[in-house]
Amino acid sequence: MKRKHTNPQKSNPSKKTKKTKKNSKTQCVDFPVDVVEINPCDQEEGVSGIITGERPWKNLELILSLNSSELGDKEKVELAFNFVKAHVETDEDEECQAVKTSRLIIYLSEWIQKLFASNEEVKADNCLDFRCWEILTFCLNQSSILHVSIHLSSYLLKAIGFAAENLLSALNMPLSSEVNYRSGQGFEVYSSMVDCVGLLFSSKSGMSKENLGLWISSVEPVLKLTHKVLAENIKDSLADAFVLKFSCLVLEPFSKFLMTHPTNTDRFKKFLDKLFVPLLAVLGLLNLSEDKNSGLEITLLKLIQEILSLGLFHSVHIDGFLVLGGAERCLQESREKKSYQWHFIFKFEDMLLMKMELELSCIGSLFRLFINRVMKQQRDSKQLQEGMATKASIAGQVATGDNESSAKSHCLSSLRLETRKSLFDFFLHLMEPILLKIDGFINSGSEMASLLADFCCVIKSANSLLLHFAHERIYVRTEDASGGACFCFLKKIFITIVSVASQLQNYYTYDEGSAMHALLAKELIIAIGYLLQIEYEVIENDLVSLWLIMLSFLRFSSFSSENAEHDCPLTSLLRGLGCQLINLYSELRQVGVAVFSLCKAVRLVISADGDNGKMIDTKELPRSSVSLLDRSAKSVEKLLSFLDLRLAIHRAIKGIPEGQAGGCIESLTTDVLEAMDWIRVSCSPSAREQDGQVAACLAGALSDIYSLVLDSLTITSGNSNLVGRSMNNLVDLIRPCLTHLVSSDSDCIEIFHSAVTGKGLDIMMAEKNRETYRKSVRLFIVFFLRIYMSSRSLYRQVISLMPPKKSKEMAGIMGDSFAARCGSDWVKEKSWYDEGYFSWICQPSASIVDIIKHISAVYLKDDSADCSLLVYILYGVALQRLVDLNRYIKSLDYVSQISDNQMQFTMLKHVSVLKCEGEELADFLLGNNIIPNFSDVGTFEMIDNIDQWDLKVSGINRKCLPAVRLWVLSQHIDIWCPHAGKKKLKNFLSQLIGSSVPRILSGVGMSTLGWENSVDKGTQSKKTGLEQFSLGLLCDSVLYEHEFVRRYLAPSFSHVLKTTAEAFFKEFTEEVDSPPDWSEVLILLESSTANLSEKLQSEEDFVEAHVSQLDNRKFTACQNLLNLLCGMPKEYTNKKSFQLYANFVLDLERVIVFSMLRCLNKLSPGDVQNLFGLFITCRKTLKSIGMMSCDKVLGATKLPLSDSSLLASWLFKSAQAAVTCQERFRNEFTRRSRDAIFSLMDHTSYMFLTLSKYQFSKAIPLFNEQLISSELSEESGQSNLIFQSLTEQAETLLNALRATLRDEKTVFGCETLILNRLAPIFSCFSGLLWGLASAVSHIDMQKNHQNKKLRWKSEEFLKLARIIHVLSNFFEVFAQCLFLSGDVQREIQANINWTRLLDGTEGANGLGCGDVVESSRDVKIQIIESLIKGDSSEIVLALRHLLIASAAVLRLNLQIDGITFSPTFVSGLTGISKDLLSVFAGMSVAPLEFSFIWLDGAVKILEELGSHFCLSNPTLNKDLYSELIELHLKVIGKCISLQGKEATLESHETGFGTNVIHAKKVLLEKSRFHWLDELKGRLRMSFKVFIHSSSESDLLSGVQAIERALVGVWEVCPAIYSIQTGNRDGGRISETAAAGIDCLDLILEHATGRKRLNVVKRHIQGLMSAVFSIMAHMQSPFIFRKTAIVGNQGPNFPDAGAVILMCVEVLIRIAGKHALFQMDSSHISQSIHMPGAIFRDYLQSTRVGFSVLDGNLLHKDDQRQDLLGSSEDLQVDQKFSMSLYAACCRLLYTAIKHHKNETEGSIATLQESVSALLNCLETAGNKLGNCVSWEVEEGIRCACFLRRIYEELRQQKEIFGQHCFKFLSTYIWVSSGYGPLKTGIKREVDEALRPGVYALIDTCSPKDLQYLHTVFGEGPCRNSLKTLQQDYELNFKYGGKV
Repeated sequence: MKRKHTNPQKSNPSKKTKKTKKNSKTQCVDFPVDVVEINPCDQEEGVSGIITGERPWKNLELILSLNSSELGDKEKVELAFNFVKAHVETDEDEECQAVKTSRLIIYLSEWIQKLFASNEEVKADNCLDFRCWEILTFCLNQSSILHVSIHLSSYLLKAIGFAAENLLSALNMPLSSEVNYRSGQGFEVYSSMVDCVGLLFSSKSGMSKENLGLWISSVEPVLKLTHKVLAENIKDSLADAFVLKFSCLVLEPFSKFLMTHPTNTDRFKKFLDKLFVPLLAVLGLLNLSEDKNSGLEITLLKLIQEILSLGLFHSVHIDGFLVLGGAERCLQESREKKSYQWHFIFKFEDMLLMKMELELSCIGSLFRLFINRVMKQQRDSKQLQEGMATKASIAGQVATGDNESSAKSHCLSSLRLETRKSLFDFFLHLMEPILLKIDGFINSGSEMASLLADFCCVIKSANSLLLHFAHERIYVRTEDASGGACFCFLKKIFITIVSVASQLQNYYTYDEGSAMHALLAKELIIAIGYLLQIEYEVIENDLVSLWLIMLSFLRFSSFSSENAEHDCPLTSLLRGLGCQLINLYSELRQVGVAVFSLCKAVRLVISADGDNGKMIDTKELPRSSVSLLDRSAKSVEKLLSFLDLRLAIHRAIKGIPEGQAGGCIESLTTDVLEAMDWIRVSCSPSAREQDGQVAACLAGALSDIYSLVLDSLTITSGNSNLVGRSMNNLVDLIRPCLTHLVSSDSDCIEIFHSAVTGKGLDIMMAEKNRETYRKSVRLFIVFFLRIYMSSRSLYRQVISLMPPKKSKEMAGIMGDSFAARCGSDWVKEKSWYDEGYFSWICQPSASIVDIIKHISAVYLKDDSADCSLLVYILYGVALQRLVDLNRYIKSLDYVSQISDNQMQFTMLKHVSVLKCEGEELADFLLGNNIIPNFSDVGTFEMIDNIDQWDLKVSGINRKCLPAVRLWVLSQHIDIWCPHAGKKKLKNFLSQLIGSSVPRILSGVGMSTLGWENSVDKGTQSKKTGLEQFSLGLLCDSVLYEHEFVRRYLAPSFSHVLKTTAEAFFKEFTEEVDSPPDWSEVLILLESSTANLSEKLQSEEDFVEAHVSQLDNRKFTACQNLLNLLCGMPKEYTNKKSFQLYANFVLDLERVIVFSMLRCLNKLSPGDVQNLFGLFITCRKTLKSIGMMSCDKVLGATKLPLSDSSLLASWLFKSAQAAVTCQERFRNEFTRRSRDAIFSLMDHTSYMFLTLSKYQFSKAIPLFNEQLISSELSEESGQSNLIFQSLTEQAETLLNALRATLRDEKTVFGCETLILNRLAPIFSCFSGLLWGLASAVSHIDMQKNHQNKKLRWKSEEFLKLARIIHVLSNFFEVFAQCLFLSGDVQREIQANINWTRLLDGTEGANGLGCGDVVESSRDVKIQIIESLIKGDSSEIVLALRHLLIASAAVLRLNLQIDGITFSPTFVSGLTGISKDLLSVFAGMSVAPLEFSFIWLDGAVKILEELGSHFCLSNPTLNKDLYSELIELHLKVIGKCISLQGKEATLESHETGFGTNVIHAKKVLLEKSRFHWLDELKGRLRMSFKVFIHSSSESDLLSGVQAIERALVGVWEVCPAIYSIQTGNRDGGRISETAAAGIDCLDLILEHATGRKRLNVVKRHIQGLMSAVFSIMAHMQSPFIFRKTAIVGNQGPNFPDAGAVILMCVEVLIRIAGKHALFQMDSSHISQSIHMPGAIFRDYLQSTRVGFSVLDGNLLHKDDQRQDLLGSSEDLQVDQKFSMSLYAACCRLLYTAIKHHKNETEGSIATLQESVSALLNCLETAGNKLGNCVSWEVEEGIRCACFLRRIYEELRQQKEIFGQHCFKFLSTYIWVSSGYGPLKTGIKREVDEALRPGVYALIDTCSPKDLQYLHTVFGEGPCRNSLKTLQQDYELNFKYGGKV
């Protein structure tokens, strides 16, 4: 209702004013009342039931009635409510009232407020009367409308609190009460109250005399009510939404009150006593809520945090908290507590005593709020002192939200020491009561079972504190000014936590565990992890204890509440803690300490030492029992099976300094010695029996660690000597035991076991038949063989790095003289005795084959896990030996070629022995006697992109062994393949296919398989099974590089195909058994198709099945097998294999088509759709075979070359028949059928293209100029046969077209006709014609006579040319008629005679439809829009192939003399293509994806039209050329806009620039822009044709069009400027301007010839200026955002970031072609400036976040706030930012390389840009609050790009040498921690950048380096410079020799 905005202070001159005094009885306010003279026309009756007087007195009567003492409160409320209700329903006139409404509102509001509450009490009845709230709501609304200020009493807060208490009481009642919180019954009064409260606190009047007491009376019940709703978890109910909204409305003004009214001493205590606990309770429930993304819950969470922050840590109180002190109390007694802030500490201690778990869990959040407040105070004081007004605006935005984690790490690094100490003291005061509580629990003497819940509660609260303490980096050891007190307190925390963990592991065995044990263990591990993150030195010497705690806690993982033991939180935390320990000691360069502590902890699992039962370690360990020991061993195995932990150890060992490698092996040797002694003690007769069994299991685990360490070591020439000596010591240690194993004695294994365990041989013989004995033997063999395998491999690396003499000496020590021999040594050698695999152990030793046989005979008969592990190790031994044999055999073959006959005979004898051994090892690897085909096959976990044997596979057992075996064999095919026999190879392939069949049958994972090498996504672990791995191996192109695979795979695979297909089809058809006779098949196909068409027309004869008749499992198997065949690499497939595949696919096509035709009434719609999809898969597979070798496909059909038309007929007619079968069900599968039919048409068209190209390419060479005169020659006769075949194919299609259009009345009235009959015909014609054109193009490229037309005089060719001419006429007419309305189509129907048109007796230009087409352009545009929207899928399918076929006619007209078309053919099709693309470019919404597919036909027409410009009159076509160029700009711009940030230049996608970042994805993982990319690529190809075929004048007009687009103006209206700036996201650019950048890149790359290049040169300066202008307009921090702006204009504009990246790459191309295009010094300076300007914005966005930047911009443009959405969702697009970073680096070093002098003139600008790029590397790997920046791997890539700039400066040192020290100083400054973030550069990133830094040092003169040394002074910068110089001298500087 609209009301006049009347000023209450103004009165009408005709009015008389009276004054009404205050009535003492009614307490009415004394105020003036305006009385208005009444016009006669205004006298009307008042509203019935309100006032009996006349209408003008209504307001006055209400006031008098409310002031009356005769009426009670209820009557007055009723009277006022009826007045309000009537006032809302009627439109009152202010001028007609004696008392103004504004005055009434003031009186009414004060009256109703007194009814709610007064100073004494709250009136309950009125507070629960919804009418009172409605009256107050009316007053608040009217006061806002009339701009009246009303008085609001603070006692309303009491009424609000009373209503909240009443609602809480109602909710506590049973559901049968009047208030039902689920249905919303009884919420009317509360709903009215919420509406009123929302207006009350949003009023500008504000409350008078509000105080904390009144607010507490309101807020406390509201918090209790909120707690009730959240605790009950009442989701999706009315109470949930209502209470949360109510709470937010009340708490928001309360937070504002606290901000302006800080609490004093008494109020502070009152706040703590009344609100502290309720606030924490609600906060805890919100933190636990599963619906954290709910808008109301997020708002409520922020409000509660803000209230706590303001109430407790207001700036008034913060100083008192900062002077509490406390850290010194760890060294001395605490001081006396004086300040009132201690009341907060007392309150927290009371919560601990009361065990308030929920509230205690929020103590960490309070600590974070305190930190944020302290940080805000420090920043504000600093800014105030420095007076940095500009920077304060940004920093203030960061500090606005007290609840945000604004204490970034780079800010904390600048904390003052006293502030840091005060924060630690506050942390101490919170943590100390927790520690005292824990100590009390420990010392209480109570059973721990009763204390588990208490321990969990207290430690969880401690963890919440430690979380934020660690995250905010409060404690820094180097900045600790407390004299060690802080460290002592942290150490105390660690000791307390470890003591609890020790009690948990010491007093409870595995059987006594529970879920509470797992929960407590989880909290303890979290606490230890936080303490390690805070200060690692708290561990001191307790590293072994930590590992023991982890091993013991792994036993509790099965008690976790989660189902999956391996995925439970406790297991994940333990795995993470292990990795944290390894990574920590890796950074300390002490990784050996952590690894060998783990080994010691493993050995401490067994506690007994002989008969005395003493501990090996002095510390007390858990009680041992049989089950506990066994489960402890399983815990060890489980810990070491974590691939994350293994990978961490691998990386840590790999990264140790090269000088420590020898020491690491020495430590390992010592540990192996201790392990061997420990094994003897555990297996001694005095030890318990179970100790020996567990020791054997743990020995296998220890060997896993040892081999992992040895395999991960990095050997260099610098440490090879030390490593070699250490390896000898290690092998000397294991030699005594291993010698017995490799001897030739029959009881060698028993003697070996005796030597290992120390038991007598007689005892071994007595225990020989026990299963425990065999298990121990297997594990001890694994222990020693693993160490020996790794040692042997490592020692060979050492030998390879030694000088020749030393290497031979070491090879002799190893007993393998072959390892160090060179070619001359082999020639001089007289004896070629092979020392054997174990020659390093003893000589002579038994053959590895004999040892394997000996072990296999007895110890590999079980299916236990240890047996599987031993098999895996023996596989490794066998493969190592095969590598040696291959090298020996090749060496001997080399020597035999240069030796005499006697020597050859000797060597051949040796070779035969070696080959015999290799065959036996291959038989072992490929045999099935050890690894049977288990029915229950499991999976194994592996890590990609890792070469080490021990890292690849973990957790080997019986189930996963077959999969592991196949993986091992597939990874080393080249090793064992030369030694395997034919039968073994075939068996391997059969097993490979057979094991993949179950996966193929299920279809699981088929969509994720790729045929290309996938992009490196980093090291990732994954689960792999036998079926999955087999299928993946078949899809790997590397497999097909082996000859035996290409030879033996086809028969096996074809057999599987045939068997599967027969099983699928025999259930419902007999077609599979009938032999194909293709002539009869085609006749039968025609009749069956005709019968089906008749049946479909008579609906009553057609019976539809509703139950599926197909076996979906078998159907999936057939389709997946065909997909697999389709994707197999076929480059090396032989002819026989092609024939097998092609015969099967063609036969399967026949079966599918006839099954659909004959069984259509038996099949359900789903069955028909499945068969149709299977048919499409067959056609796709046939196409993939034909792509590789068409002649092999033709040979496979068993047809002579002259009968290839039968194959063409089958391809066409079968496709038409399959589409006809879809007619019945196409309504059920609209979109799916459309896509399927499109695929079928496309595959069939390509098959026609392949066939015609193959045939026509055979005919072209036969018609050379020398042979044209001999028409009767044999060559001419053969070519006539070819033309006859092609003509027959064309006539077949033409006859089908005639038959289709026989009924002329249904041509345009039936879309089914177009779909079923015309679309297949058009697709086949397009393929046929393009095959001819492709054959000619191929010959032209070979003979380089593209401008010369081919000529034939053959009669068959003339027939073919006449058919093409007839088709061109038909295409022209039919295409134009498609874009006419129905009425117009019927109008011109009489003018078109399709029969005469197709017979060639009537031309297209005589039909007279051109005028009609022109007159109906609006209709045409509407039809095109509907097609693009997807309204007529049938038409676009036919239209696409029609346009493509028409384009082929245009191509053939250029290539072959005699191919003609009508005069209007070009203009008609050009107009259609232009209209299609123009409408597409002008659409305001994104078209359907399918539109990107069929519109390429229109683009193809334009492409071929561009080829004709070189042959036509330039003056006549200049306007058309310019028009088509602008059309290209529009459509390309539309594509760029739709692509968003994915838009790139062609040079970026094809290898120029930074496509190392945008790596191509695998084939089946295409991006969502795939078809859009295809259309854009087709447009680029068309544009390039226009460039190549243009004249100088044409190209000039094109360049001018591009220049206009870049500048942003139009030729027709230059006043319109389409480039804008100043917007919040950096600016806008039109689609055409963005396309101008893309097309400029194409012109720069593809413009050739002197004249064309001159045109570009004349305009290059203006073009560059336009590019710089675009970059200046687009620049903004928001270009790096990931989330695009949404809104009405969003999709119509290109992404600003993508545009800038395109501009940078265009500048790179111009700068790189310096010989062609000259750049001014100003342009060079701008090019150098841009990278720095761009990435300074990036630094800003990563440091403060988009939300802060957004806030800075919103105050300038508040109207567009809704366009961006939630600023929290905006994140940095890492992929895009890396691409732009790489492009900017390339631009800079290109300028340095090609424009040296100009760049030197802007050296200061260059330094600024390089500094900005360098500063960005500081963000890599650093999480800056909520801002997401680069990961370390991404930072390494960017560092490599920046390094290239430094290296280029060195290359141009003659010019830039004097400036290089400036770049070096900047690097040192940033890397030393003085960059913007104050964190330095990550080590990995810095290592990637170092070669460039060394290049700078190499360029700097000694004087420059001395200058830097002087300027830096004492500190980290000078130390960094010194270290860099030393590393440069050692690793980089050229020493004069190679």
